[in-house]
Amino acid sequence: MEEISKSKQDENSWEPTGNPKVLWTALITFTYGFSVWAINSSLAPYLKDWYGYSASEVLIVAAMSPLFAAVTSLVLGIASDLWGGRIIFTLLLLFLPFPMIGYMFADSYVTFLCVGIFMGLGGASFIIGNTHVAVWYPKERQGAALGLYALGNVGVAVGMLLVPFLLNTVLGGAPGTDLPPKLSLGPFEGWRLIFPVYALLSLVLAFVYWTMTSEPPIRDKKITFASIGAVYKSSTLPWILAYLYGATFGALMFNSAFLPTYLVDQYDIEKQKAIMVFVPIFVLLVAGSRPFSGWLGDKYNPKILLVYCLVAEVILAAALSMQLTFPWQLSLLYAIAIFYGTGASLVVKIIPLYFKEVGAVTGLAKTAGALTGAVMTIVMSAVKGTTGEYTYGWLIWAGAIALGLILALRVQQRS
Repeated sequence: MEEISKSKQDENSWEPTGNPKVLWTALITFTYGFSVWAINSSLAPYLKDWYGYSASEVLIVAAMSPLFAAVTSLVLGIASDLWGGRIIFTLLLLFLPFPMIGYMFADSYVTFLCVGIFMGLGGASFIIGNTHVAVWYPKERQGAALGLYALGNVGVAVGMLLVPFLLNTVLGGAPGTDLPPKLSLGPFEGWRLIFPVYALLSLVLAFVYWTMTSEPPIRDKKITFASIGAVYKSSTLPWILAYLYGATFGALMFNSAFLPTYLVDQYDIEKQKAIMVFVPIFVLLVAGSRPFSGWLGDKYNPKILLVYCLVAEVILAAALSMQLTFPWQLSLLYAIAIFYGTGASLVVKIIPLYFKEVGAVTGLAKTAGALTGAVMTIVMSAVKGTTGEYTYGWLIWAGAIALGLILALRVQQRS
């Protein structure tokens, strides 16, 4: 009886001190998830050539993944709060092979849209690992830990590099095109063989995540469906933070889906170079800025730093609307990428300062980020289709960030 009482006392007095095994396993798995999410946008310029789609049509295909990530992130964040990241991440990895199998059979615009939607689950993986890592680290170290975890954003660059590499050097493309298939497996050949490779890796990582990670000895029993609902109703703060995440992290999802087609269409950049060089550098700048900015958020006031970040974003986004020559436009894109990553880390740092329901609030934020990616990609497609250029799309984006700056000033005034 005394031993049971002592065990319960030890559990009740448990405080998080960190768990590197969970952090690194989650980081690797999240990197894979984001590389899955990048497949749609990596394939978009190729589908444009192989199937004769317009730039606007392939931008819609690229927008499907962030759109579904927006729909599922909130649900996955709540599920991670209630049942733990270990089981939810494992189940996600077990499900991902199904849309990949669907992609092997897709052969029309509608089917590309449908399977592209479910590939968005790879992007939704962020929220699960973020919640799982957060419960293992004390608040004063969460900024650095979650910033390091967010380095998994580099998975987008991995996908951008891996897909065209496999197409051009190993697997080949589509029959009857300037990039014919090089390998076949039964009725499947060329580019479609990307998907069994990714599906097998997903199953391996599901096993690794289940066996290598664990949950804390206790979970906060105060987190229930009712408490999560109360958080959303309690104030406007969760919704403001969600919008701010859309103005920072959402930019990664938007630009990753949009830039491959934009660079090819606007500047006539060779598609392989756009996908394998210019866009991955953008993603690396976003991802690479997050660990350091997470540390900055631990050391200094993250709310003030976020305001400075958004000021820089507004200026640079407005400058992008000028549609400068390629070297200048690329320089602006790379400069704003650093502030996107920094701002995203600061928002993630701010959330646990106000809420114990980290998964629910971060899930709402991730939903806003993914929705930003989908909506802005569609906006750019519509602007291009109606005006023949992207100028007004960049101005709309600058205006959206400016609204975020106003909201960030409100957050800064909170104690």
